[in-house]
Amino acid sequence: MDPILMPVVAIVLGCSIPIVAIIVDHFTKKSKMRVMEKAIEKGLPLDGLSLKEKKEPRGPYRSGMIVLAVGIGIGIFAFFMKNIAQEAFYSLLGLASIPALVGIVLIINDRINYDRYFNKEPNQQ
Repeated sequence: MDPILMPVVAIVLGCSIPIVAIIVDHFTKKSKMRVMEKAIEKGLPLDGLSLKEKKEPRGPYRSGMIVLAVGIGIGIFAFFMKNIAQEAFYSLLGLASIPALVGIVLIINDRINYDRYFNKEPNQQ
């Protein structure tokens, strides 16, 4: 493959992913609007129909565990690269420590604020 063609392909593919996501979102909302119009024409209630997505409450510790797992994964990758490139080992371990520490902090934050966010009464804010 031509050395100039590789970056061009990478940039085009990288830019096309968000464009495709925006187009898919547009057509999804458009189809929901058609369903809502049909329901209004027939006089049906619009109870379960909405253009906004319903958000589920986030699970405690989930985001911290995901980021921590990314850091551990990079660390494991560095361990297997140790035999190939010794100088890359410490660089990759340093890189792995960033998401690992962020994940640990997120887990600690969720633990400290567990009662505030996850044991809310319906009338509390």
